[in-house]
Amino acid sequence: MIRRTQNLAILAGIIFVLLLTLRIVPMLYNYYQQGKEDIALLQERRDRYEQLITDVDRWQENEMLKQAEIADLESWIFAGANPNLVGSSVQRSLRQAVEQSNVAIREMSVAEYHDIDNWLMVSQQMDFSLDQASILPFLIALQELRPRLHVSAFSLTRNRRQYTGTITVVGFSRAEREQ
Repeated sequence: MIRRTQNLAILAGIIFVLLLTLRIVPMLYNYYQQGKEDIALLQERRDRYEQLITDVDRWQENEMLKQAEIADLESWIFAGANPNLVGSSVQRSLRQAVEQSNVAIREMSVAEYHDIDNWLMVSQQMDFSLDQASILPFLIALQELRPRLHVSAFSLTRNRRQYTGTITVVGFSRAEREQ
């Protein structure tokens, strides 16, 4: 009976070793590998979050630069969506340039309006007269109107003692979309 007990103990030991090598060791190995993969994934996430933290300053700086650029570009257009108000603003800007350079307005036509997508384009034409000394100050005054007003047409002719001309300027505004 002792021999039989020993054989059963040996058989139980062999079964235990087989069970250990065939089931438990692979299961522990898979658990270990899964843990390594989880650790690698967490490290990758941590590195990504650390990179995002270091990039926050750069993104905030980029946002501030874009906001400044948007504000600068918005200064290029006239405020308001009402064509009459924008037309009055274009006329006022043109009149100020004319008054600065001692140019006489002969005729100022009614502003023309064009809707293009969500933009309002205002075109203003003016006939004027000036003397030779006023030409350069007038051109400088027109240059200072940029980027809000763009000269789309300009002509200048000479009469005996004075120059006459025609100028067309264009200004833009954001038009309100009707819902």
